[in-house]
Amino acid sequence: MSSSDKILNMFKEAELYRKQGLLDETLQQYRKIEKIILKTEKIRHKASLLEKLSIKIKYIDEQINSYNESPTMPVVSEKARNLMRSMFSIDDPEVMGSASLGEAIVLARFGQYAAASQVFESLFDYDHLRMHAAKKMLEYGLEYKTEMEMLRIIQKWEADHRFSIEDKNYLVKYLQDLLKTKPVSDHLEKTAAIEPESEIKEDHALDISAVYFEVPDETTTNLRKVKLGVSFQHGTRINVLVPESETSVSQYLKTGDIIHNVGLRSLRSISLATLYVQRIRKIDFGVQQGDTSITLKIINIITD
Repeated sequence: MSSSDKILNMFKEAELYRKQGLLDETLQQYRKIEKIILKTEKIRHKASLLEKLSIKIKYIDEQINSYNESPTMPVVSEKARNLMRSMFSIDDPEVMGSASLGEAIVLARFGQYAAASQVFESLFDYDHLRMHAAKKMLEYGLEYKTEMEMLRIIQKWEADHRFSIEDKNYLVKYLQDLLKTKPVSDHLEKTAAIEPESEIKEDHALDISAVYFEVPDETTTNLRKVKLGVSFQHGTRINVLVPESETSVSQYLKTGDIIHNVGLRSLRSISLATLYVQRIRKIDFGVQQGDTSITLKIINIITD
């Protein structure tokens, strides 16, 4: 493969990341492209490519920096929603023959839980879809809502005549079971109401290569240590990729969580720190499809 073809493919992958809202991965990909262009002597329109790439990098960098000021998810266009409807085959058992159910699931996966909830609730009119839609609404709701908010949803369904008494009892039990699968250890403080400020100045942040913390073991009641390599760092914000095989990690952490006693490996040492889970995104396309991208903010580092 020629350098030009490789660069073109990398641009396509960066665009896929950008469309999924994976800004850190997009910026990282642009940086890789920039290095390849700079190292390659014989490449057509080199100066023009670098200029265009510089504009893209600046734009993504500004989006990342403005994320905290505007943390709400972008609204998905109707065109994008039509694409989402086509992402599930009608034969897929998860959608039970319903394109709308497939759309709701994809919306939820892309962080559009409010829009997904509307679609899920519209399916309550159909006997064969009602319970499946309600269960999916609870499952994805725990990724974006607090436990109290999910309990309020259950209470709202108590007055919904479309659910039988048996259905309502089942859904209460189902939510309880979902909550049990996400035990809380001493290392995790659940959902902060307001994102905490970092005690570290952006230009004083260490270059972190890996993070270490504990998650519940899927086979026992004990905790196990997990090491995740840092794929990208932007000041006090670090990005890690969780392999698809590490389901316990991606299920354990939720946006808004505060993790205590996390090991941070730098060139000099391993330090203990407190981290805030800023963003979690499932990668649905590209080379890292199936993995989970998690953006962590360093709140403080224990120096003693």
